[in-house]
Amino acid sequence: MRVWLYSFALFLYRTTLRVVSRFHVKAKKWNDGQNQVWSGLEHVFSKNDRPVAWFHTASMGEFEQARPLIELFRQENPQYFILVTFFSPSGYEVRKASKGIDFVSYLPFDGNKNSQRFMDLVNPKMAIFVKYEYWYFYLSALKKRGVPTVLVSAIFRPSQIFFSWYGGFFREILLLFDQLFVQDASSFDLLRSIGILNSTVAGDTRFDRVLANLKSAEQWDVVTEFLENTEFVVVGSAWQQDMDCIVSIINAKKFPFKWIIVPHEIDALELEKWDLSIEGPVMFSKGEKKVADVLIVNEVGRLSSIYRGATFAFIGGAFAGGLHNTLEAAVFGPTVFFGNKNYLKFKEAVDLIDLGLAFPIASSGELLQGMSDIYDSEDILIKKQVQSRQFVAQNAGATGIIMRYINSRYVQKNQNDIN
Repeated sequence: MRVWLYSFALFLYRTTLRVVSRFHVKAKKWNDGQNQVWSGLEHVFSKNDRPVAWFHTASMGEFEQARPLIELFRQENPQYFILVTFFSPSGYEVRKASKGIDFVSYLPFDGNKNSQRFMDLVNPKMAIFVKYEYWYFYLSALKKRGVPTVLVSAIFRPSQIFFSWYGGFFREILLLFDQLFVQDASSFDLLRSIGILNSTVAGDTRFDRVLANLKSAEQWDVVTEFLENTEFVVVGSAWQQDMDCIVSIINAKKFPFKWIIVPHEIDALELEKWDLSIEGPVMFSKGEKKVADVLIVNEVGRLSSIYRGATFAFIGGAFAGGLHNTLEAAVFGPTVFFGNKNYLKFKEAVDLIDLGLAFPIASSGELLQGMSDIYDSEDILIKKQVQSRQFVAQNAGATGIIMRYINSRYVQKNQNDIN
């Protein structure tokens, strides 16, 4: 009965997205991707003869958690074919041509027939799911076929359905994983409280990712020419709600800063609205080069390297659906600010707040005061930059823990089976 209810919920969800896709761009991309997914998979896997390591991520945030694992796995196990699947178009569209990955695809919608067809076609030798992905039929198919399956960078909270009196079906889904690598001891204890004993505290792989980016980030000529050695603030993954808070501070010109704004999604009409709301000169990264106080980045894939050298960073999303990646900024040392609403489920953000390295704000006035308090004291500013970098370095290492497990338990077993 519970499987039937799950299937019915999937049916309603799929039907709703099909209807919404008629007038919603993101839903249309997802629907179009689902309509074309099998032709792409069949084209690639009908002629593949290499063992497949399958990494599944929901969207961009989860991909960034998978990325250090994928890169290390590729380095240590070049004999494998690496497949990465996405659920969301925001991840797929940006990473569909990523280097070091053999094929990127949407995940066909969960269901008994789809999961069996996928398994027959792809024939993965191992599966790595990231953080929040719990697709019952896929995980059941992997379990039945004896395919080693792990969950990485997972984090659990008491409010989640797994820990409620009516969450039995979802607790059974967790039992389908061979191993769960969690971010913290609290998650480990919660799993043990419901009888899930096959978990390990490894941490969050994003710390490894941003540390690697710290070492490899390259200067972007557009930013260098725009800044002209001026202090600056980065507004990363900005939504309209974030700009409603930010614009008045830009226009007030209380600080000798230039501003770099990187939108969460590139929407020409929205960016034009932002341009018109800013009183000083504005330049677009893909547009006419000119002297300006504000640079709006209207292209993808640039944010992670832009934080280098920033005095402050405002991370978007908390006033909207959920806070975006604070670690991308923190590793470079700027003091971080974000909205005071949807951030509590992000452990790294809470940790940064506890250390006095990040500040949730409710209004433009709070942001202005917070920036002033820090900027007016050079000693505090420099101290926070050092502490922020140390925080990231001290929490790195999850990738190595997970890879040692995968190599010893799964790669070696597959190699023995082949031999």
